Amino acid sequence: MKKIGMFFITVIVVLVTGCYEDKGNYDYKEMPKVSVDGLESSYNVYVGDLFVVKPEVAWENGEPENLSYAWRVNNVVISEKKDLDFTVGGIPVKAGLYAEYTIKDEDTGVEHIFPFRVSVFSTFYSGWMLLADKGSTSELSYVRDDGELFPDVYKLVNGNDLSGGAYALMEHWLPWSEEIGQIFVACQDGADYSVEIDGNSFEKMVATKDEFVGERPANFKPMSMKCVANYDYLVSNGKLYVRYIESTYNALYQDGLFPNFPYPGDYELTGWGMRGNLVFSNDIIYFDKKSSSYLLARNGELSRFDYTNDSEKAFKPSDMGKTVLDGGAISTGTPTDEFLTILKDNNENRVYVQKFKFSGWGAKKYTSQSEVEFPDPSIIGEETKFAVCQNRPYVYIASGNVLYVYNHKDNSLKPLRSDFGRKILDIACCPTNFERLGVVLVNAGDASKSDFMELDVSVVGGGKTVEGMEHLGKFGPVVDIVYKVGNQWDVPY
Repeated sequence: MKKIGMFFITVIVVLVTGCYEDKGNYDYKEMPKVSVDGLESSYNVYVGDLFVVKPEVAWENGEPENLSYAWRVNNVVISEKKDLDFTVGGIPVKAGLYAEYTIKDEDTGVEHIFPFRVSVFSTFYSGWMLLADKGSTSELSYVRDDGELFPDVYKLVNGNDLSGGAYALMEHWLPWSEEIGQIFVACQDGADYSVEIDGNSFEKMVATKDEFVGERPANFKPMSMKCVANYDYLVSNGKLYVRYIESTYNALYQDGLFPNFPYPGDYELTGWGMRGNLVFSNDIIYFDKKSSSYLLARNGELSRFDYTNDSEKAFKPSDMGKTVLDGGAISTGTPTDEFLTILKDNNENRVYVQKFKFSGWGAKKYTSQSEVEFPDPSIIGEETKFAVCQNRPYVYIASGNVLYVYNHKDNSLKPLRSDFGRKILDIACCPTNFERLGVVLVNAGDASKSDFMELDVSVVGGGKTVEGMEHLGKFGPVVDIVYKVGNQWDVPY
């Protein structure tokens, strides 16, 4: 036992001595550390545009001599330079793609990875569309979410003008689809009249006059297009034309033709109409001027609201003696859609606000909720514009050169901005961001031109113009402004 113990002691001494004598034979130093500034956590980029990022790279403990770089999106290397300068085109059009910036020390093999996200959109994915009436022709322009302006974009893409008689813009989708929507551009004069354009490219798909069996209807004046599962509803000159789409889930745009005779009945629809949830609601609400009544388009048929089975009976929805000025959905939580409308008395200078809902699955049940008198009818005229906000208790009202905000929960009204100094032509809420409002005004220097600005109407923003979202004198006389959503699933539900 003593011999074994002495052996271990001898070994330990030798090892300790060896370690001691070897001390200082190696030149230990800290590994270089790197930090990157100027790289955002996420980017929105558009097909055809330059994707430029110039990061500032800083090193601690000395910069390695032999470095390489790589930019990856969706695990595909798009550049091997220190700075990114890439024309977007080889990346899938998709939101939230994983991306990374890698710096590699080639001598040691050590990689420093900095992740971020990239959302890639088609050139015209989402933004503000403005339709102007220029007399014998119409003009469609586009302001993208990043503020880039595409004036007269329809002519830019298609090489020719829209027909005259600019009336309205509407976006619609295939049911249950992730495809980008199409845009119905309502023009009421020949030669093409209204057209459908592709939501990705703005290319003309078809002229509405060519979507009928036989000749187009007499006195053709396209006003609106609403599309739901199995049915397309076109309003022309106050009459409804119904196209049945046999396929529910695999339909195509312009799948079939409209009959060249309208839905029967003694009615005259206005150009206004509204819908609830874009995915789960197949009802369209119209207004008949002749009978002062709401009409419901459901399963290809027109009918009045079911007042008999309305448990509340807060107001009578037919033969009202009032005319709907505007309205929209204020909530679209499945399975209930809530609506608000603003109506003017046909005989007296009184304005009313009505609320009602449709609830249930399949054939939703109508229930009225309330009718109140608007607090200041003097601001409501023939040219007053409205924008109903969803999921916030506000309706924005443009009267003359003043922008008002109406709170429908407490029936109160107050000016939001009165400093424009020129007439407001139209307003519209952004369906994907309820705190943004598009506003079109007469240009201060040239009454034949229009200005556009996007306002921050959040409680903090107070109607302030969003930086980079103002274009002055770039449009003809605008008759309609609509925010182009792009993908229907981008709308909050």
